[in-house]
Amino acid sequence: MPEPYWPKKGEFPLSRLNEHMQLVRVRCAYCKRVNHYRPDDLIQIFGDVDVDSLILRMKCEGGTDHGILEVKAFIPTGSEAVGLRIRRLAAIKIKRVPVWRDD
Repeated sequence: MPEPYWPKKGEFPLSRLNEHMQLVRVRCAYCKRVNHYRPDDLIQIFGDVDVDSLILRMKCEGGTDHGILEVKAFIPTGSEAVGLRIRRLAAIKIKRVPVWRDD
């Protein structure tokens, strides 16, 4: 009898992807947008979390109502790596929002 996918028995953190030189592919099923990320850039934003938890944490840049994204870890083969565009983290901007109270 095959073993069900959920609940998972072990976590697969992003730091383990760095050890094996893997990339993260994020695909929006609604607008067909595909982006590739390096795990160390995602660790700076989300922390060293499980790869499957990125499904709920990431949102499509094309719109907020596109639903859940498809997130996969993969090793690009030679033919895939030729024209592969990888998104790199340039900067993290923090938005300052004032909170007021009445005295």
